[in-house]
Amino acid sequence: MSADAAPFIRRHRLSSEAEAYKARRKPSVPIAMPDLSDHAAVARWRAETNALWGEDDDPQVPHRREEIGGVPCLVAGPPPNSGAPVVLYAHGGGYVLGSAAVAIPITARLGRTLRVVSADYRQPPEHPFPAALDDVLAVYQALTAEYGSAVPAAGDVPAAPAADGVPVALAGDSSGGALALSAAVMATARGARPAAVALFSPLLDHAAVPGSPLVDGEGRRLIDHYVGGANPADPRLSPLRAELGGLPPVLVQAAADEPLAVQAVELHRRAAGVDVTLDLWEHMWHTWHYHDLPEADQALAEAAAFLAAPFSSSGGT
Repeated sequence: MSADAAPFIRRHRLSSEAEAYKARRKPSVPIAMPDLSDHAAVARWRAETNALWGEDDDPQVPHRREEIGGVPCLVAGPPPNSGAPVVLYAHGGGYVLGSAAVAIPITARLGRTLRVVSADYRQPPEHPFPAALDDVLAVYQALTAEYGSAVPAAGDVPAAPAADGVPVALAGDSSGGALALSAAVMATARGARPAAVALFSPLLDHAAVPGSPLVDGEGRRLIDHYVGGANPADPRLSPLRAELGGLPPVLVQAAADEPLAVQAVELHRRAAGVDVTLDLWEHMWHTWHYHDLPEADQALAEAAAFLAAPFSSSGGT
């Protein structure tokens, strides 16, 4: 779907499992936020919150720890010599919370058909911008080198993006969506365009965050501690403001009524000439992909097929 095509509004009847979940939903951050200037308190809060969210491995798609590009990662799916498409995943959590382990409900389902590398990037307030983005780019560079496509050094930017993508795709949810898209934009400018990008309920513009409990108040505090003293309109922070030309195919899945849907729609509008598929789900909520629901299974199966498609058309990695 080109950027000038209409967004796809997925009209569906909620499954009984989703209805039951909505009835018992709890706050997304279940433990009161500490003073974010107290790094020891933040570390305890992060560990307790992540544990409540769940960090258990999936026995059907086990994850293994590896260091890639100097960054700790969880890796799932087929082995490197299998020829399976490779996807670098950036987890959400307002930059401060979440982890590769918390994202296992997403990466395990993607890992049924894809080799998924989930980055445990550095997090604020100990490590503000650009630490998380630097880590995602370091993993991307290592993966593209491993799979046969070298990434030019930061100072060696070609005049035009390369016409062919490299055999690594990018994906992420919420704040991880900003990291994934920013990495895609920067890699494309350096001549190492990814194969595809999939974004789940992405946060794409820190300078124009819609007001809501999710991205205002405590959520705003989390985001601000990542931004630090940087300009929130910096396109590395807010990829919606970046030069989007030359990007590979992009899939955006968001809940039709969530606060960040407006940014997903704006990405679809601004990315002229880019093959953007915007899939808005009625009745769902921010990053429903994490939950054990038929709607999450369906969304992630479609995302996995989308991410794998460029590899199939090129004859694999």
